[in-house]
Amino acid sequence: MMDKKHWTAYWQTGVLTSLPNDFKENYDGELADFWDSVMSASPSPMKVLDVCTGNGAVAILLKEIAVSNAKEIHVTAVDASDINPQVVLRHHPNKREVIDDIHFIAGTLVEELDQKLDPIYDLIVSQYGIEYCDTEGAAKAISYLLKPQGRLVFVAHAADTAILSYMRQEEQVYQLFDQANAWEDLAQFGSGKSTVNGFKNRLNGFISYLKEKPQFNSMPLFNQWGQSMVQLISMPNQTLKNQRRSVAQFVSQYQNSRNRALDMLSVSDKLMADPEWYLTFEQHGLQLQKQNVIRYQGEHIAGHSYEFIKLR
Repeated sequence: MMDKKHWTAYWQTGVLTSLPNDFKENYDGELADFWDSVMSASPSPMKVLDVCTGNGAVAILLKEIAVSNAKEIHVTAVDASDINPQVVLRHHPNKREVIDDIHFIAGTLVEELDQKLDPIYDLIVSQYGIEYCDTEGAAKAISYLLKPQGRLVFVAHAADTAILSYMRQEEQVYQLFDQANAWEDLAQFGSGKSTVNGFKNRLNGFISYLKEKPQFNSMPLFNQWGQSMVQLISMPNQTLKNQRRSVAQFVSQYQNSRNRALDMLSVSDKLMADPEWYLTFEQHGLQLQKQNVIRYQGEHIAGHSYEFIKLR
């Protein structure tokens, strides 16, 4: 089971999506169009459950679409991380009315929902989440929670994309830092367990080590971190001493980022090893109605969509 601490740290920054560089406010373009089409085909009133909700991006999107189409939906949004809608509100105060109308449940695995919620849902949705779960356990719980004729609609990551390839390259840089004990040295200094001069000496040794790895020169993360190490070495001792907290934050930030990327790479490996993983839902009483590839801006694969119905 994946550790959720690094995801909790991520969602506590207040971002709505898992791809904030591409989607500044919320998911838009073809992804928003997809969820618009789902709502257009849905009855009103309706009870909706958004699983692996993160900070509620899809739940918020569905509520906004429903309001604009004069449809009545009641949304519950669940995540395994320690999510807090008040954090989202601080960063997105313009969405207060919508967020206040969503029932958020934190710290709850999809695989355990059949023990905590009643089978009352007309529609269960997810985006970039279900594939992180134990598929067998998630399918069992979701099938239980859906009413007869209820639908499961989700968007999952593509098994292999340019982003994932880039993440695999970045993991090589992380491993290089591991081999040189760089993370340990940074953490020791950040926690006050090493002296400034001792830290600078280790950084100088690390810079020499990096110069022996020219094959990494084309990787932006490698160069970014190398430049950061040089800047730390060039600081006056007292200035560097005052940067201990910043160094500790740097270590925490990038280790959390690495762990999130490793989760995504693990999911990629899972999907490539079992391309028909989603058919597990059919073994639990759901029938696949349609599936499709979603291309963002007509080019990049944003994911695969799947729509199931519970026949009885």
